[in-house]
Amino acid sequence: MLVIFFLLIGFTNAYFIGSSTSAYQIEGHQPGICIWDKFTKTHNLKQVGNATNHYLLYKNDVKLMYDLNFRNYRFSMSWTRIMPYKWNEINDEGIQFYHNLLDELKVNNITPFVTMYHWELPNYIQEEIGGWSSPNIIEYFFNYSKILFNEYNNKVNYWITINEPLTTSKQGYGEGTFAPGIKSENEMYLSGHYQLLSHAYVANYYKRNYNGKIGIAINSNWYEPKDNNSKIEANKELMRNLGWFAEPLFFGEYPDVIKNKTPKFTDYQKILLINSLDFFGLNHYTTYYVDSIGEMSEDPLWLHGQSNWLYAVPLGMNRILNFIKNRYGSIPIYITECGFSMRNDNYYDTDRIHYLAGYLFETIKAINTGINVKGFFIWSFLDNFEWASGYNETFGIVEVNMTTCERKPKKSALIMSNLIDTFV
Repeated sequence: MLVIFFLLIGFTNAYFIGSSTSAYQIEGHQPGICIWDKFTKTHNLKQVGNATNHYLLYKNDVKLMYDLNFRNYRFSMSWTRIMPYKWNEINDEGIQFYHNLLDELKVNNITPFVTMYHWELPNYIQEEIGGWSSPNIIEYFFNYSKILFNEYNNKVNYWITINEPLTTSKQGYGEGTFAPGIKSENEMYLSGHYQLLSHAYVANYYKRNYNGKIGIAINSNWYEPKDNNSKIEANKELMRNLGWFAEPLFFGEYPDVIKNKTPKFTDYQKILLINSLDFFGLNHYTTYYVDSIGEMSEDPLWLHGQSNWLYAVPLGMNRILNFIKNRYGSIPIYITECGFSMRNDNYYDTDRIHYLAGYLFETIKAINTGINVKGFFIWSFLDNFEWASGYNETFGIVEVNMTTCERKPKKSALIMSNLIDTFV
């Protein structure tokens, strides 16, 4: 069935399907303490432990990736593995691990897309300066980035500075439901501001000194107007999410709907922001209706994932890609995350197959209308640690037995493998 979809709409070799993970969620054996270690302990949540043991099993995982025909892999490097105990004290074993992983990917002809920050801030930085809500974080992140560039520049051509600044700001510093667990509207907007500036300074430095590509991974739902009277409110909600980070990167200003709550950018900072992207990284999972008074809802007929916030609404992918093209131009887009958590997950993960088929179908439709999508990274390659939800949600297309760490590709992985082998 899935093959028929792509025969009908056409596939392009300029577009790829890749897989994605993050360091904290799969590696295990992490030295030092990050903000998520403290958060899960403080809130009596499931702790990460050794996750999926990728730190020791990375060769097996890369080989499995190769066997499943994935030739593009997005993963993150852990700041806490690079500097586990104190600022600017480098962990040689951590440095070597990522060299080993990158070398293994090269042997298997897999292109790395490396995320520099995927939420595992060393806890000492949070305690010493206040983490992302402090202006000092810009210098910390800049110096950390230079270490990564210096070490891995000849092995990495695609860099993503920060994953989902919206989630870090909103859940981490605003609502307190994610690490570091702060509830403050002021710190929420400060953390967003300093993530944007950290990205801008690092990206401009990279573009001046290196020849690869660099971007950021912005996450957003699509907000569909409930009716013709709801378009203004739906657009406001989109600006509070996607626009919060995209507008400064393309126009140097925050969207009007939040401008009275955010810090101001200097003229120099605006220039840095506007010149900081080689590509647009988009993490997109789901859609909500927005009515004329700004209240959100979902259709009871939508397929519901294991995550309480996640619904399968493929049309939202097409809508958000069209919005990015129409508002921000023809910048190359990588869908850096898209995936589905399942109830009663097992080998025959039918709901995930249904979800991926729909979202890939809408992505290819967007490409065929001229939208410059370059790749689609499935979240996630492995079942892993899902942050505040622990191991209760399974996004992986490869099952991991959390007791034995045995890997077993699910039906979705096998279908994606056949699809890539046939068309790419």
